[in-house]
Amino acid sequence: MQIIQTTTSLAPEFGGPARSVPALSLELARLGNQVTVLSLDFGRSAGQDDLPTHPNLDYVSVAVHLKIGLRPLLVPDFNSTLQKLIAGKKELIIHDNGIWLPYSGVIHRVARESKVPLITSIRGMLEPWALKYGRMRKLAAWYLFQKKRLEANAVLHATSRQEAANLRALGLGTPIALLPNGTTVPDMGKVEDLKHNGKKTLLFLSRIHPKKGLLNLVSAVSELRPAGWRVVLAGYDEGGYWDIIHNAIKQAGVEEYFTYLGPVSDREKWPWYKLADLFILPSYSENFGLVVAESLASGTPVITTRGTPWEDLIDYNCGWWVEPDVPELTASLQEAFSLGEDELKKMGQNGRRLIKEKYSWPVIAARMEGVYRWILNRDSQPPEVII
Repeated sequence: MQIIQTTTSLAPEFGGPARSVPALSLELARLGNQVTVLSLDFGRSAGQDDLPTHPNLDYVSVAVHLKIGLRPLLVPDFNSTLQKLIAGKKELIIHDNGIWLPYSGVIHRVARESKVPLITSIRGMLEPWALKYGRMRKLAAWYLFQKKRLEANAVLHATSRQEAANLRALGLGTPIALLPNGTTVPDMGKVEDLKHNGKKTLLFLSRIHPKKGLLNLVSAVSELRPAGWRVVLAGYDEGGYWDIIHNAIKQAGVEEYFTYLGPVSDREKWPWYKLADLFILPSYSENFGLVVAESLASGTPVITTRGTPWEDLIDYNCGWWVEPDVPELTASLQEAFSLGEDELKKMGQNGRRLIKEKYSWPVIAARMEGVYRWILNRDSQPPEVII
C-alpha cells in the first residue's frame, strides 16, 4: 500500500503525535508499505535527527516561517505538495492526524476530488475537556464544516472506548477504528544510568499545561510532604503556565520537593524513566497518554486519572487509576509512597508485560494495516472497526 500520514509538526514541543506518527509510520514501512509523512514545521526545529528511518519511509516538510496566527496563508503550499505526493499512486490511503487546522480542509478536498480514502485520528481534540477551550469558535466551526468533513471520512480513529463513545455522542456515524497508540519497548540495560541523589523520584514528563492537572499535584504534595521523595517535572512550558505552577509551589511552601527540568529530548527521557521510582500524569483529559505507556515500558509504575484510558493499570496491577481531583490523587500517592522498593519494582515489571502484550508498535501497526486493507476492500472487516 501507499500511505500518506499528515500531521502538524514533528517538533517535540507539539506533543504526542510528533512521536506517535513517525513510530507508526516506521512499523508500517517495515511491513512492506510505502509511507510518506507530510508535516508543517512553523519554522521550528523538527528534530529530524531523531526521526526513525527506513527505505520505505520518507519525510516531506512544507517549510514555514510565519507566525502561527497566519496559518491560513500556508494552505496553497500544502495543497501543491499534497497533490504532487498523490499523483500517479494507486492503492493509496491518506491518514490525517488531528482536526481544526486550516490544512485539514485541503486534505479533505484533495482526498474527495482524487477519490483517495481518508482516515482521521481525532487525537483527543473532540473530548469534552478539549471542547471547552475556544468553545464558541469550535462550535461555529463544527456546524459550518468540521462535522461534515469527519462524516466524509472512510474511518475515524479513536484511541480509547471513551473517545469512541464521545464521537458517537456528537452525532458522528462514520465507522470508527478503535486502536490505542503504541510505544517503544526499550532495552533498559542499554539506557544510561543517571546519578541518584539519595531520594526516590516521582516523575512527571509532559507539557506544562492546564489540562495536565499539575495544580492538583502541588496540593497533594503539600498535604503529604513525603519524606525521602522528590518530584521532578519535565516538559515544554506552554503559554508560560510554568509561572503559575511555580507560584503555587512557592505559596504552598514545598519548593524543596520540586525540580523543573524544562523540556527533555526523546533521547534524554529514557534515563529519567529509568531513574524514576514512580510516574504521575494527573491530567483531566487524555485520548491516550503516550507518556504512561513509555513509563510502563521502562518498568516504572504509574499514577494517572480516569481522564485517561488506562484502566489496564488496575487489571495488570501496575499502577493507580483515580479521579482527577486532589483527594483521590493524595490517597493514591500516600499508598504509593508507603510501598517498599521491591513492591514498586514488581508493579513495574507488570507494566512492562502489559506494554509488550498490548501496546508495542509492531502489534499496533499490524492492526492499523488491517484497517487500511479493509478500507481498500482488500480484507474483511477487522475487529478494531466499529460500524
